[in-house]
Amino acid sequence: MGSKSQIVKDALRACRRYFLVAAAFSLAINLLYLASPLYMLQIYDRVVTSGSQTTLVMLTLVLLVAFMALAGLDLVRAWILTRASARLDRLLSARILAASVETPSQGASQSQPIRDFDTFRQVITGSGIHALFDLPWSPIYIGIIFLLHPWLGFFALGSALLLIAMAVLNEYLVRAPLKQANDIATTNYNFTEMSLRNSEVVRAMGMIDGLIRRWGRDRNLALLRQAQASDRAALMTGLIRFLRLTMQSLILGLGAYLVIERQTTAGSMFAASLLLGRGLQPVEQIVGLWRSLILARAALARVRRLVDGDAKDERSFNLPKPSGKISVEQVSFAIPNLQKVLLRDVSFRLEAGEALGIVGPSGAGKSTLARHLAGVMQPSRGTV
Repeated sequence: MGSKSQIVKDALRACRRYFLVAAAFSLAINLLYLASPLYMLQIYDRVVTSGSQTTLVMLTLVLLVAFMALAGLDLVRAWILTRASARLDRLLSARILAASVETPSQGASQSQPIRDFDTFRQVITGSGIHALFDLPWSPIYIGIIFLLHPWLGFFALGSALLLIAMAVLNEYLVRAPLKQANDIATTNYNFTEMSLRNSEVVRAMGMIDGLIRRWGRDRNLALLRQAQASDRAALMTGLIRFLRLTMQSLILGLGAYLVIERQTTAGSMFAASLLLGRGLQPVEQIVGLWRSLILARAALARVRRLVDGDAKDERSFNLPKPSGKISVEQVSFAIPNLQKVLLRDVSFRLEAGEALGIVGPSGAGKSTLARHLAGVMQPSRGTV
């Protein structure tokens, strides 16, 4: 059992073996990716010059076996990450639900933590985490290009640094509007749920038009910020794809020059292009999925604040015997984000065995007061 402040961290640690196995499979997958440039290297440097058809057939068979193994390992890696997501769900979903029920909503949607948790789990099973597993191999691919020829290696290194700079710029341009859009959308969802929860009061007090105006204003603002972030992300994704394809083609030109100068071989030229494309691909994928990664990171942070910060001590203790007394002191309640007070400075005290009748027209706040007395809702001010 984890400590009060380590519940989410302990759950992630319990899934560590899944991620380690997935990392081991990523190692094998990226080693098998080397089959394609090696095949290209051997074809142009040995088969074409020697004219050996037997060598060509054997190399092709080896390549096909490597690709079949690669596809199988990639499939197994996806299965492993799916099981990691399921394991995390078994460890945390019940705790998140319990914490959502126990924590006063204060205008927030009590189902939001479950949605946040599902957002994070979807990233674990998506293509974004595959790119993160493949990213550490980018320097290795560039190092292999250096072995083919130093000029090709420096060109590949410069290309990688340029794409990394573009990725950092993408983070700078997208993070702020995306965070604003997510915060506004979350507030809007919470406002919608609170309004629906108090729909009878909204109808009785004629607040539908004001509610729709407030809801539409926040929703339009969230869509505006989301469109701003999406437009910037699409621009950077397109720019990075253009740079990757351009660099992958230009390295062929540089390789052709080196072949003309007899400093390298045609096989090295084509192998360098394949290695560079593979080395830059994870960066491009991560930038394309950056929005999902940011949302998942923010969702996990909210889950941690709820579960780790507000988790209850699970040790049992004896409750005092109920006295039957009810004391309400200066209780006021207003629907969050609406300029409408449903309860204002309500005070009374009942001893055990006493009764009090509460009457009033529809929408006066009778049900709201009853929910406060039952502990279902928390007052904006005052105590029960």
